Amino acid sequence: MGSFLFQIDLPEFTAELAALIPTHRAYIDKLFKKGDMLSYSVALNRDKLWCVVAAEDEEQAVKMVLKLPLYAYFTDVVCIPLMFHNTSPAALPAIVLN
Repeated sequence: MGSFLFQIDLPEFTAELAALIPTHRAYIDKLFKKGDMLSYSVALNRDKLWCVVAAEDEEQAVKMVLKLPLYAYFTDVVCIPLMFHNTSPAALPAIVLN
């Protein structure tokens, strides 16, 4: 299993695009739950999106991105195979013994 970074250029934000965001976010959440989406970030000015997906190969990774509900609005998509992708582990709350 490999990791693939996608750098995606987004168009100017419109009401039409905004209407699709709930569907898009629901799909992204589904990919996170399956372990297929490793990270997802959007630039503050909403012109770029970055995500890291886990897939067997680049073809499978691209197919995953093609299914994103906002894909038709993407103006440029670059896929970069990663050597590795590290993230901070989820912190567990400290145990307090009274």
